[in-house]
Amino acid sequence: MKTSCVFIVLVMLLFTGGCVQTGYLDGNSASVAPAVVFEPSESSSLLSCMSEVQGLTRKDLVSYSAEVADRLDQEAEEDVIKYICLSLHPNAAYKQFKRGKKLLNQYVTDHPDSSGDMLGLLLLVNQLDRARVAGFSGRSRLQEERDRLAAQVASCEMEAKQSQSHIQELQRQIDQLKNIENIIKNREHTK
Repeated sequence: MKTSCVFIVLVMLLFTGGCVQTGYLDGNSASVAPAVVFEPSESSSLLSCMSEVQGLTRKDLVSYSAEVADRLDQEAEEDVIKYICLSLHPNAAYKQFKRGKKLLNQYVTDHPDSSGDMLGLLLLVNQLDRARVAGFSGRSRLQEERDRLAAQVASCEMEAKQSQSHIQELQRQIDQLKNIENIIKNREHTK
């Protein structure tokens, strides 16, 4: 029995010994390579999306955004990230931008364990929002200044027209006076 156990162990060692890949320990293994699995983070997905949609026209952006917005009720993270991406497009309406900002804020709140990249992105979006608001107020001030200057130009044009008509009236009166003077001179010469 002892010899049969030893025999079985030896046979098992021989069988398992054949499972070892030759050349692996020599460093000559060309067929075995470590597999690298890349799992994109939310921020890299978002930035990739922004790169992909950069060339969208306003019309295409509106239709694509509506499509994604309809799927937001299903609460799929992919759709949330995609909507945030679309809301950051330069052609996105301010209302869409605000909704995307709200979704990003909610995403950061719901995923506190996610990378700090999304929080950093939220800070950038908040800064962009402040810049847009400042741009709106700056545009508003410029619009008011333009309107004021347009009113001034209209007033000056009206004054110029009035002055021109006054000049023409004075010129007509001068011509009449010259005619009267010529008539008087002619009468004096005839006497």
